[in-house]
Amino acid sequence: MNVSQSTPQVRRQGMREDLVGEQFIKITGPTGDWIVIDEPTQRFELTSEHIIWLCNRSTGVGAVGVVLITEAPPLHGRPALSLEAWMADGTPMQHLTEAARVATYALVALKKIANADTSHHVFSSSSGLITTVYTPAYVGVDIGQWSYEMPETASAAGSDTLVMAAGLTDPRPGLSIRAQNLHVTVAVESLGELAGIDLAQAPSIDPEASEPTGVNFVVPHDPLMVEGIGQLALRHHPAVHGVSDLGTAAATATIAFQLWTGLTQLSLWNVSTPCGDIVVQLHEGQRISTFAALSTAFIGRL
Repeated sequence: MNVSQSTPQVRRQGMREDLVGEQFIKITGPTGDWIVIDEPTQRFELTSEHIIWLCNRSTGVGAVGVVLITEAPPLHGRPALSLEAWMADGTPMQHLTEAARVATYALVALKKIANADTSHHVFSSSSGLITTVYTPAYVGVDIGQWSYEMPETASAAGSDTLVMAAGLTDPRPGLSIRAQNLHVTVAVESLGELAGIDLAQAPSIDPEASEPTGVNFVVPHDPLMVEGIGQLALRHHPAVHGVSDLGTAAATATIAFQLWTGLTQLSLWNVSTPCGDIVVQLHEGQRISTFAALSTAFIGRL
């Protein structure tokens, strides 16, 4: 065996030794599967190489991202936790709301949070404080404020772009809404048309967006309301490949649909996606939160 052939294997072995003995938990939900490391027993710095190795589905554990939970200075006299998260390519995540949702459920699975009670939690992160709520059915997270990208156009016309996607016969009007990142939402005519869109090909936006933009295709279910909760179906093309922004996609799709239909009295919407349901709650002051069911895949040790 020559040196060049052995180098990757030696590097992987070194990374395993860096993390050996650390417990992790694998959490799955609508935004994918995540590796969570809670309060590591030894001090180490997770590098991009560590993350890429952990997320590799052939040589590592396999995941869309890694979440690290550590102790933080007390907040208002109460114990606090700090949150860091990375995408599978080793890039630090800018928006950690989904990571906070996953971290909350991981603490339940590790029996650090009572699984039968509703409880509220706060995580500190590089992007500020993130609040979550655990319930036995869902984990909710505060997404923050949203805004129309072009408020006057949104109010007057309900759209500000044209979107074309493989599987559609003609371009459709879309509405641009920002919730952490930018999304364009497009209404389609039926569940059949929604299913026929080929999201392996990136939709085109006219005029072209000046930044990475997620594209949401949405249609109402029949019936539109079940027990006072609106019902939508969503398929989504992410702004950046590998970035889990399905939560904000569901939120912005709900806001757009509510504008189009005038159903402003509905504050709760269930958005079904191919990856699972996301419940969107609309608050006063243009704030939104999302709720999703998660599950534990397994607990392991590196």
